[in-house]
Amino acid sequence: MSFRENLQAAMAAAGVGPTDIGNALGISSQAVSQWLSGKTHPTGKRLKDLAAFLGTSWEALHAEKGLGSVVPTITHSPSSHVTIPEYDVVTSAGPGAIPELCSPEDGLRPAEHWKIPRTYISAFTEEPDKLAIIRVAGDSMEPEYQAGDRVLIDTAHRTPSPPGIYVLWDGFGLVLKRLELLPGMEEPRRVRIMSINPAYSSYELTLEEISINGRVIGKWAWK
Repeated sequence: MSFRENLQAAMAAAGVGPTDIGNALGISSQAVSQWLSGKTHPTGKRLKDLAAFLGTSWEALHAEKGLGSVVPTITHSPSSHVTIPEYDVVTSAGPGAIPELCSPEDGLRPAEHWKIPRTYISAFTEEPDKLAIIRVAGDSMEPEYQAGDRVLIDTAHRTPSPPGIYVLWDGFGLVLKRLELLPGMEEPRRVRIMSINPAYSSYELTLEEISINGRVIGKWAWK
């Protein structure tokens, strides 16, 4: 089989198209179409990157007898997009419970799902499948975070270090605040919890008194 035929088979097995490959390799989909037509083919690092994205090897892509003769089983590549759940924490963060994002046993179910290119998200987190989206309520984090903004949460990041914006349960509700771990090694460690809006005072609690759901790594604000 030719490179073109092997590439077509690998793409079909991985469930990706020219645009997915273009986004992953940082090239145009037209360049991929040139490969599929047999007019050109990648070499060097680009060939190796292509094989890695498709879950095969560069030798298999050039094998005369097809992919199966070199690689018995093609490992499907991850989806080119990450599906991120959005949670309506405004209605699920009532007193007396500690909502845990991404934990169905706690009663939270995604209200929506967002699809974002995996190659873009991977630049901000090592675990894109641990992301969640929530909606900002209230004005305590204005002007940086307005009511109604959607924020992207890395739920794998549960320790307030380095300082930053986190989603946490503070004993009264699920809130969006800036957290800073206070210096010192005495136990229990204390955390300063701050708003951006100067109308709200900062306060301190111990790590045992709060439950951190994740660190904010991005937001969407519609104008």
